[in-house]
Amino acid sequence: MPRSRFGLPAATAEAILAQAPDALLLVDAGGVIRYANPAVWSLLGYAPEDLHGKAIEALVPDRFRETHVRYRSAFTAAPVAREMGARIVALSAQRADGTEIPVEIRLAPLQSSDQRFVVAAMRDVSERREMTEELRLARQVAERASEAKTRFLATASHDLRQPLQTLQLLAGALARQVEGTPAADLVTRQLRALDSMADLLNVLLDVSKLETGGVRPALTEVPLAGLFADLARHFEAAAANRGLEVSVSAPPVVVRSDRVLLRQLLQNLLSNALKFTREGGVWLAAEEGPDGIVIVVADTGIGIAPADLERIFDEYFQVAGAGGGQAGFGLGLTIVRRLADLLGLTLSVASEPGRGTTFRLTLPASAVVASPTPVDPAAGASATAAAALKPAVLIVEDDAPVRTALELLLSLEGYPVRAAGTAAEAIATFRAHGDGIDIVLTDYHLNDGETGLAVLGQLRELAGRDLPAVVLSGDTSSIVGNLAAIERVRVLRKPVDAAQLVNAMEALFGESG
Repeated sequence: MPRSRFGLPAATAEAILAQAPDALLLVDAGGVIRYANPAVWSLLGYAPEDLHGKAIEALVPDRFRETHVRYRSAFTAAPVAREMGARIVALSAQRADGTEIPVEIRLAPLQSSDQRFVVAAMRDVSERREMTEELRLARQVAERASEAKTRFLATASHDLRQPLQTLQLLAGALARQVEGTPAADLVTRQLRALDSMADLLNVLLDVSKLETGGVRPALTEVPLAGLFADLARHFEAAAANRGLEVSVSAPPVVVRSDRVLLRQLLQNLLSNALKFTREGGVWLAAEEGPDGIVIVVADTGIGIAPADLERIFDEYFQVAGAGGGQAGFGLGLTIVRRLADLLGLTLSVASEPGRGTTFRLTLPASAVVASPTPVDPAAGASATAAAALKPAVLIVEDDAPVRTALELLLSLEGYPVRAAGTAAEAIATFRAHGDGIDIVLTDYHLNDGETGLAVLGQLRELAGRDLPAVVLSGDTSSIVGNLAAIERVRVLRKPVDAAQLVNAMEALFGESG
């Protein structure tokens, strides 16, 4: 009885091949089919015996036959087991009725005593290809949705903030006019409501931009002492109003990070700490450790229950028992976690109910740059004296209501003001009155694709000096973040309140003086 090379009777070996789920073809060196198993019927519509003696090109679509002959000859010259096409091209087979089906084909050389053959295993991949196409289409839909969301966020960052910015500036100007009158309390309540709206808008846009990858770190050298002092000034008034203390301490080191994103992260932690602290205070400190710089934000607040520690970074989670309307939106710590990941920082938290909470951020040793140059006390005194002056301001803002509100606010504060609605108007105004302009206040995004940064560059060229500038923007992208690294430029995020704007201008002009 004839036997196969494995010692099995030939009939048994053929019976095994007949049960194979894939269509199997045995092709000789001349491209002639010598054997086909029964699976070719369901796949190709041929009875096995009908394929015996046919050229393999009979199963190849007409447009590929000439190319297939060349590839078959090359394979016969250097046979090796492999997948036909090697995932480079999509393969198709032609059925008996002339239709085509997508297939996957694996080739294996077979040497008998006197002949060389090729075994071709063919499998229908119609379902797989349909799934691949569905996935491709789904990916396209997701990408279009992401692009639409990105466009919406870009529009929202500017357009949604503009009317809110106008309201905050007008309310801030009104608050200064009604100090000491019965209306002062009503205006204060209005300002608090506007601040709450601004906070909600900011955190929603921040989370969305982080989700879509719209935030990219722009690494610069950041002196921690200066950053901490800036944060202390930002929170000291709000803390004092509640009888709380804000304390900062930092070693004289410079780290490499994104100043804007690191500041936002720490600002969120400090804001969160103040919300949940009724007495005592909050502390922002940094210390050098074996693994790098550890930044600590601690408070004497209500603390967090052990069961909640794992959930505080979840979206919309709020600590139970906060009370007093201070719970916020449950997004601040979500942003903290995502920013920490973005900046490559290790974040940890420890808390004891009734005694307070401590957050720790570790910057790796590789992020430490150097110690900054000591500040000359005399220069600081000179800057403080200069800050008392009222510089003449050129406002560049394309939104008329915001521009009017800025003019009103700064005029009431005693600033000489000129205003322009376009880049061309700003240049013309400066040509006529440049000698009397000390500082520029500009929106980042202007009409017709212009930017406040480009306008500032032209104004500085005309002036022959580095005019100090405050740039307002709702854009949190790395492009705007990079503005913070430009000399004599302070970036404020829209919507900005009146006190924050005035303080920033005075500090910047003081530094420039």
